[in-house]
Amino acid sequence: MLGGMKKPNLLSRMGLAITRARNFVINAIFLLLVVAVVVGLVQGLTESKVPDDGVLVIDPAGVLVEEARPEYNLLGLVSQSEPLRQTGINELLKAVDHAADDDRIRAIVLRLDDLIAADSAHARQLGKALERFKAAGKEVIAFGQGYGQGQYAIASFADAIYMHPFGHVSFPGYGRYSPYFKGLLEGFGINVHLFRVGKYKEAAEPFTREDMSPEAREVNQAMVNDVWDAYRRMVLANRSLDADAFDRYTRAYEEVLEEFSGDTARAALEFRLVDELMTPDHARDRIAASVGQSGESEEFRIGFQRYLQALPPDPPSPRNIALITAQGPLIMGKDRNAAAADDLVALVREAREDSSVAALVLRIDSPGGSALASELIREELEVAQQHDKPVVASMGPVAASGGYWIAATANRIIAHPTTITGSIGVVGLFLTFERTLADIGVQSDGVGSLPLTGDANPVLGISESGKRVIQANVGGVYDRFVNLVARGRDMTPEAVDEIGQGRVWLGSQALDLGLVDGLGDLADAVETAAELAGLEDYGVKRFAPPTPPGEQFLRELMESQAVGPPSGALSSASRQLSSAWALAGRLNDPGSLYAICEFCLALD
Repeated sequence: MLGGMKKPNLLSRMGLAITRARNFVINAIFLLLVVAVVVGLVQGLTESKVPDDGVLVIDPAGVLVEEARPEYNLLGLVSQSEPLRQTGINELLKAVDHAADDDRIRAIVLRLDDLIAADSAHARQLGKALERFKAAGKEVIAFGQGYGQGQYAIASFADAIYMHPFGHVSFPGYGRYSPYFKGLLEGFGINVHLFRVGKYKEAAEPFTREDMSPEAREVNQAMVNDVWDAYRRMVLANRSLDADAFDRYTRAYEEVLEEFSGDTARAALEFRLVDELMTPDHARDRIAASVGQSGESEEFRIGFQRYLQALPPDPPSPRNIALITAQGPLIMGKDRNAAAADDLVALVREAREDSSVAALVLRIDSPGGSALASELIREELEVAQQHDKPVVASMGPVAASGGYWIAATANRIIAHPTTITGSIGVVGLFLTFERTLADIGVQSDGVGSLPLTGDANPVLGISESGKRVIQANVGGVYDRFVNLVARGRDMTPEAVDEIGQGRVWLGSQALDLGLVDGLGDLADAVETAAELAGLEDYGVKRFAPPTPPGEQFLRELMESQAVGPPSGALSSASRQLSSAWALAGRLNDPGSLYAICEFCLALD
């Protein structure tokens, strides 16, 4: 030892190393944030300019949703584990609609390579906007490395579809597949207690069966066939294709590829699914020439996000239609990335108390969830109606089970032809672990003041009396659901029960059954609300949960570092597992009673 100093012991050295590592991480994060702030300021000072004789590039990334509201946090920034990217359909619609009347924009180019998933309803909605753009005498061109089913649904609205010579056009169709956990749960000694009303209500089947029930198989097969038929008719009409040739391409793809020696691009060209095969350089030159520009220049193109930034803000209106979006599973509490009851109730109340608001449009894209959350939201909408503010429910890709519950008593319900709706049914699901604990030597015992004290306990299980109570509760909630629909749709409870029972329907079928009033998109719903309120001149005022401080900054920072999206079957499986896991963590009904459409969660 030197100078009487002792060498630090092992724990002290470990503590010192941890402190240094912590300081390094904190300093690194701080430096990263400073750099990002500087970059953001520089970008903010750069004015977006719309070029003359320009091309608007529509290049959505990730999943097409009603409103892009992914959850961003500092941990995700550091770990690079960003959430699945989203693009709001309303941003695309606004850009396309403005461009139709903008003399500076002469064409739209669809670049869909980074788009992972797009529902048929969203594709049709964007397609209608593209049709309005073309009606103004302007051109829409699609170019991609290849086209999946969702990408092609949008591309089919273009005047011309170009593809890389190594590309392919794939149509896997629609399916409904899910894992079944009965064997796994039994192996761990976990008891599953299922209570439901509705012979087609399959939301808990993965926990109680090893395969799909006959009732679920019947309705699911009919639904996927109907969804595919609607997609097929849309593509045939948009591309003026021969139906027999298209059916051969989609139903005997292996034979088609064998005929073309595995050349997927050539096969797509010969079946007229694409118009030309060309490299990116060739496509750029072709697009530039179509608007009188040089392909070597990049200045004639502008992305839809920069284009939106360059547009002047919408002028305020003295009379407005309130627009509120219910997107994601219906849950209790607050959550900007779900249809949370506290958030939506507050927004509906805010719109009701706004003197400029004459009517409300609730845009729904939800498979349902908590029965109580659904009822709280519906009640608040009914309060608005009692204050002479009509409510129109606008159904997006999915508005089923709890998603239909919140729309049931609206003044009008407007759905897309391919909206998945209905699923009027209720389930209660409880997992108990008394056998699991007994297998490892843990027993439970105690006393209670009443017969049901301690019942429905994960450790103690559920008694026969408790099961009767829960089943009666589930039946009571179903009866309430049916009667709400009967009152809102001017039907008898018996008629609602006949088309209920947990069965799902397409929007076009729901119209025939009386579950919706008309077919159309969000713009049609807004127009309907204005008619009910007696308005001719009006604006649309969006009501949304406030953005937490710093979230937008983190979002832009993470997106600037984003890697390309996953692709293929792995992407689809990962997306389904991720969604299922996220949903399981959000199902928080205090009575464990759910109006949820399980089919809607797994359609792919």
